[in-house]
Amino acid sequence: MASSRPPWRSAAAVAGLAAVAAARLLSLPATFWELDEVLFVRGVERFDPLHHRPHPPGYPLTIGLGKLARWLTGDPFAALVAVSVVASLVGYLALVDAFARLLPARWSATDTRAVAVGGALLFALSPSMLVHGPLALSDAPAMAFVALALAAAARLGAGGGTARSDGVAALALGGFAAAAIGCRPQLAVAVVPMVVAALVVAGRASGQAPPLRWKRIATSAELREEESASPALHTPDVRAAEPATPPRRNWLLAAIGFGAVALAWLWPLVAACGGPRGLVGLLRRQAGLVAAADADAARAGFSRAALLARFVAHPWGPKALALPVLVLALLGAAALLRSGGRRALPLLVLAAANLAFALAVMDPGDAVRYALPTLLGVAFLAAVGLRALATSLRAPAAMWAAVGVLAAGFVAYTLPLLHERRLTPSPPAQALAWAAAHLPRQALLVIDPPLAPHAAEGLADRDLALADPGLSALARAGDRPAWLLADGDSRWPGAVTFAWPPSDAYGKLTRGYYRVVTWSPIPPACAYDARRGVYGWEPSPRQPQWRWLDEEAVLRLAPRGAAAVELVLGLPASAPAPTVVAADVAGGVPLIASVPRGGSTTLRFRLPP
Repeated sequence: MASSRPPWRSAAAVAGLAAVAAARLLSLPATFWELDEVLFVRGVERFDPLHHRPHPPGYPLTIGLGKLARWLTGDPFAALVAVSVVASLVGYLALVDAFARLLPARWSATDTRAVAVGGALLFALSPSMLVHGPLALSDAPAMAFVALALAAAARLGAGGGTARSDGVAALALGGFAAAAIGCRPQLAVAVVPMVVAALVVAGRASGQAPPLRWKRIATSAELREEESASPALHTPDVRAAEPATPPRRNWLLAAIGFGAVALAWLWPLVAACGGPRGLVGLLRRQAGLVAAADADAARAGFSRAALLARFVAHPWGPKALALPVLVLALLGAAALLRSGGRRALPLLVLAAANLAFALAVMDPGDAVRYALPTLLGVAFLAAVGLRALATSLRAPAAMWAAVGVLAAGFVAYTLPLLHERRLTPSPPAQALAWAAAHLPRQALLVIDPPLAPHAAEGLADRDLALADPGLSALARAGDRPAWLLADGDSRWPGAVTFAWPPSDAYGKLTRGYYRVVTWSPIPPACAYDARRGVYGWEPSPRQPQWRWLDEEAVLRLAPRGAAAVELVLGLPASAPAPTVVAADVAGGVPLIASVPRGGSTTLRFRLPP
């Protein structure tokens, strides 16, 4: 870079910081909303990963930062939101610094500053970060530490760097990488390869990597003969023919920084799990759950193209915004390849490793959050592509206009969701407040599993029962009133609905839960007890959820004088084939029906007196 002033201290970077701060502060959530937010709030109140406070693998550093901020705010939810907002600002500045240093050294200061600020803005104001950046989640602090690690990696082995500055950069690289993993342990699969790539690139940049061996070292007579024949030839340095010693100091310092920070968050995590054996058991159970749910059931019905769209295109919003960003990223990759993009290798390794793992394992429902490390690489390449395109058109200032247009498009696309979230409590929060004010204290409250943490946090003093796998808990209700809290609409008489208006952003940028929440009074005749062969709720890509029935399933009903009962059986669209069912009541004459894929069949039984 031709300028001695860091790009993050430029007027353009400060203006970008103001834009990011305004975006975060003007979209602060009125209340908690997503399931994970509630789990993090409960974790700040009492750190207990074994009981999902928060959910495994525990997110110890996010919880630690939340506890620290709670001393200032007094409220765990406000503390976590404050951590996310501050992390967004720190992460933006770190990205500006990192992106500038990851560009080829021969780039002008003007081009470097434009790409650094433009790329950081594209990421910080992306639809995914606009929606999830100010929430009480682990994403913003984790990405801030990833950005700081990238900034440290870009300083490592940079031209003119001293052994002392390289040592500090290596320590910072390891420490910030460990901090990112402590905030969000899933990032290890992408952050660790990034650290390795940074150390390898730094070793080659400093000339410490082993050079190619010569088959034979020329004699002094041969050298004099070649020099007299071609004076333009330079005499080779015979000493350089010997293999250099591989760099170990930076690797050691990075390992020390990583180990020190990792130990700081691993110690309370191990203690909260009751020791190393408890932590290992927790991680094993979580790995099994991810393999069965995220990597299997949650992907049913998704083609490879649909998965790619979820993880690559949806984080950037609709096609009109996503396609230009992705095309610009391809142009940027080509431009970087032509100009020498070795410095950017750690960032590209981070993005590629994360994308590969996401496509292979992660739940598509959470794709826009899981794809955030990949978005860093896409935003950087898109900024490079924009600068290359503006330069080829001899209109360098057009890049700023293009970044502004894209950012404005991101804001306009997410505005319906952000505006509603800022001014109105989330539907789950509305439902909890309504129940506290309107439902009698003696009522039994039956809770749909996705809303169980919300109810446990907001209605802890009430009689709560989990609606899984049946409503057998109603047996303890007796003559008391019973109400069901569920995610989704309800057609039951007397149901009370709480909802945010629908929007395309809600469908693309969230898991689709919690937009509509209902309280429904449960008629006594609707109670049933799952005696055998009835399984719990499972997710579906095209339907909110369903229950599997075994080859033989038995339900016990309490009709309370009803003359007939209707049984509705359905199959998700992802089922391999239709199913033939035979059902009877109390051993009577069975009814036989075929249940189509993606449809349902209703069986009506007359009940004995």
